[in-house]
Amino acid sequence: MFHFFSRNIRLSDVLAGFYDVHSHLLPGVDDGSPDSDTSFRLLDRFVQLGVEGVYATPHIICGMYDNQTEESLRTVFGAFPWQGKIGRFGLAAEYFVDERFLEHVTSGPLVFAGKHLLVEYPMQAFSLPSMAQLFEATVYGYQVIVAHPERYLFIQHDRNGNALNELLNNACLQLNLLSLAGFHGSAARKCAETLLRDGRYTFVGTDTHSDRYIDVLCDTKIASDLIPLIERLKENNRTLFEME
Repeated sequence: MFHFFSRNIRLSDVLAGFYDVHSHLLPGVDDGSPDSDTSFRLLDRFVQLGVEGVYATPHIICGMYDNQTEESLRTVFGAFPWQGKIGRFGLAAEYFVDERFLEHVTSGPLVFAGKHLLVEYPMQAFSLPSMAQLFEATVYGYQVIVAHPERYLFIQHDRNGNALNELLNNACLQLNLLSLAGFHGSAARKCAETLLRDGRYTFVGTDTHSDRYIDVLCDTKIASDLIPLIERLKENNRTLFEME
């Protein structure tokens, strides 16, 4: 139970009843969990903290993970014996908005609930053509979810809000919990707090790659007034799992 009279709340406390929509727990496919034993350990830690479901969202990036296709990721997922480790475990992907992004969109991407597509941008780059790609994804019927916008320099430095508004025209936003912990720097933390208080986010994820991510969640406290805002995002996450 949260004690809202307390000024700060442990960040991991929000994981009770949590359904994670952003993680890198599918073993051996990207820069996340390297093997099944690690994935099992991370899932066990999640369960101990009250997490009820997880989507694995491996990176799909041209020039970095070219050996990973939707078909190969489905094969790895199908062979991973997660049953009995956590209540729900699903497969989607985190698509980099690059020169092959629309190829994935048109050929059947890995998504949440049949239509929700998780994407990420380069940390520094912003261009109108890349925003046009998000629009194209919506034309194909996908609801785009932009991962961790608070980490992008073009959002952190977006004084007049133009870049943020461009994103919101064609997508909804997903908060990384660890950004609130300062894990990605003070600028990302401040941006995350502002976007959260302004009601800009729709979903929330941990982006867990390793034990270190969970350690930080357990070791960090945040302002208690942020907790009700995160709870609303948690409910949206749960809805995605219910739509499967």
